[in-house]
Amino acid sequence: MKVFLTLFIFLGCWLTSTVTAGDDPAADDASGFSVSFTGFVKSDYWVDSRTVVAAREDLFLLFPAREKFDAEGTDLHGDPVFNFSAITSRVASHISGPDAFGAEVSGMIEADFSGVTDADINGFRLRHAYLSLSWDRWDLLLGQWWHPMFSPMVLPEVVSLNTGAPFQPFIRNPQASLTYHHGPSSWLVSLIGQRDNASDGPQGVTPDYMRKTTVPNMHAQWTRSSQRFTKGLAVDYKIIRPRIETDANLYTDESISTYAILAYAGFSEGSLNIKAKSVYGQNLSEHLMLGGYAESVVDGDGFVSYTPLSHISSWANILYGERLRTGLFLGYAHNLGAGDDVEGAYYGRGSDIAYLYRIAPSVRLSSGSVELCAELEYTAAAYGDPDNKGRVRNHDKVANTRLLFTALYYF
Repeated sequence: MKVFLTLFIFLGCWLTSTVTAGDDPAADDASGFSVSFTGFVKSDYWVDSRTVVAAREDLFLLFPAREKFDAEGTDLHGDPVFNFSAITSRVASHISGPDAFGAEVSGMIEADFSGVTDADINGFRLRHAYLSLSWDRWDLLLGQWWHPMFSPMVLPEVVSLNTGAPFQPFIRNPQASLTYHHGPSSWLVSLIGQRDNASDGPQGVTPDYMRKTTVPNMHAQWTRSSQRFTKGLAVDYKIIRPRIETDANLYTDESISTYAILAYAGFSEGSLNIKAKSVYGQNLSEHLMLGGYAESVVDGDGFVSYTPLSHISSWANILYGERLRTGLFLGYAHNLGAGDDVEGAYYGRGSDIAYLYRIAPSVRLSSGSVELCAELEYTAAAYGDPDNKGRVRNHDKVANTRLLFTALYYF
């Protein structure tokens, strides 16, 4: 019912704007508002060589699942699996209106049908919703948009919905972001909250760990762009508070602060496009990357101290062509362990993975508004056992091969 109601509202807005413009050609000019709709119909078909760790009925692939043996030594995760899906079909409304505060005003609302969790598959969910104010050299964005670590200017062009994750950060956040432009360079500062993608902890995945610190995620980024080259540097800092009380029902305000740094670069010349990015970070599980934190000290009254898990991730993407576009994605991530000895539980993703890599060639064929895509994605994870410093020992490689076909119709 929620889906049909939302679609009805979108359709009604579209019909209203169409009729108004048709009855009075100057109507849009008189009001100063303009609304346009874009999106795509998308169908995905894939088969995996084994069970995988993924989201949205395995459409959002991260890495192969660890081996799980039965009493006779058969890997219960070793059988192939397939699925079909159209849940990431998308609609977006782009809004522009009269100037305000001396700035050009625009906005966007975007949604798809993939739900917030696997239990909400086919649910109509918000992706982006923001207001943008643009002056000569300043831009202010208020609302939900990509986390600045996503860096849309240098982004992997892969067929898979994962967009390069877990090697590439993938997260949308409510935020306030201010950008200053000077020539080819831009400087961005952001204050960021958490919503759908949030930190892990004793109560599961929830934005409450950050909210209870009263300190938003802080980010600063520099970008320089020219006709052929784009490059950027960024630093990110956040604090979370995993508990407000101990197991002995005593108040605690112990928190953990972590940081990340990243660098990226892109080159474009004719039909050739080359991109690369590296991230060193702590506790980045909400970005759908490897990482998290662990309990370093647990005393007799249940008071806990925490230590971050550090990882380094890098990827490169080479693309060539226009109507027929071929690509190759290469990704690698490595577990660097914890800063202090680990005495208690781990929180996050992949604490038992020493390293992870991916090789993914792809091809896209476009004709008009239709695009047909195919990708072969090979992802390998080295599973083992973390030692007292969080470094994974005695690891064995487990690999998955995904063959993915995607069809898109843009409007």
